[in-house]
Amino acid sequence: MNKQDPYKQAYERERQARLLAEKLLDEKTRSLYNSCIELETTLTELKAIQHQLIQAEKMASIGQLAAGVAHEINNPIGYSISNLSILNEYIDSFMTLDKFIVTNIESSSPDIKKAYLYMREQENIDYINSDIKPMLDDTQKGLDRVKEIVSNLNKVSHSGGGDKTLCNINNLIDESLKAVWNELRFSSIVNKDFTNIPDIYCYPSEITQVLLNMFINAAHANKNQGIINITTALVEVNNQCYVVIEIADSGIGIPKKILNKIFDPFFTTKPVGVGTGLGLSVSFGIIKKHQGKINVVSEEGQGTTFTIYLPFE
Repeated sequence: MNKQDPYKQAYERERQARLLAEKLLDEKTRSLYNSCIELETTLTELKAIQHQLIQAEKMASIGQLAAGVAHEINNPIGYSISNLSILNEYIDSFMTLDKFIVTNIESSSPDIKKAYLYMREQENIDYINSDIKPMLDDTQKGLDRVKEIVSNLNKVSHSGGGDKTLCNINNLIDESLKAVWNELRFSSIVNKDFTNIPDIYCYPSEITQVLLNMFINAAHANKNQGIINITTALVEVNNQCYVVIEIADSGIGIPKKILNKIFDPFFTTKPVGVGTGLGLSVSFGIIKKHQGKINVVSEEGQGTTFTIYLPFE
């Protein structure tokens, strides 16, 4: 019996080991690929869920503002309609006078002149002349106010998307304050201290959503007539420039035992049916998406200060 060549045996063992290793590697590679596909699918689903949560919180905020917005719209609409009704009566008076003059213009007798002056007095034309212009101005202002309210609501409710836009944070704050003004004016005195900060690239509808949430929370914290101080500045931290927004209220404050939970999803101290528990969580996610950060300092009975850092590129 011929003895097998030891070199051939060693080669065969090495070949078998290599085939086994390749098989195992192929299986691991296939498993890793499948895991990557699953992770990619999961990430896509999580992004979709995050977008839905943001939209849900936005709609909750809009719903919270709906009553105030309706009140804001009803006032200017009310006096505009009232003014237009009176204006119609004024115009009727002018038309009556004009009809009389046109009908009798060919007669230039003293009696016609006397009758015209008498009718003019009866129709109170002097008063109408003095009142009609201010009334038209007020009506125009009222309708412009309605247009502004609707415009602000459209800006707030816009779903956003697309690329970042060059925006001025001070302007976004002003627009957000207008949108929630009915929520603020009965609970808070708002002080603004704006620095002439540069424009930054951001998703304006998302930053507006954060601001709305902050302002509404501050208004709720100021149960009695409180103060909301809003400041902006440009600061440098670790060689990175940030546009900083500070929103400080003088309200009830946040207890220390829950301060580290306020950014958790669905955590809320509000009664059932009042808050979704997503406002601060969504706000935290939006600021993080902008490569920024948000800090909070609070003391019970003294108030709360939120500081938002947005990178200036």
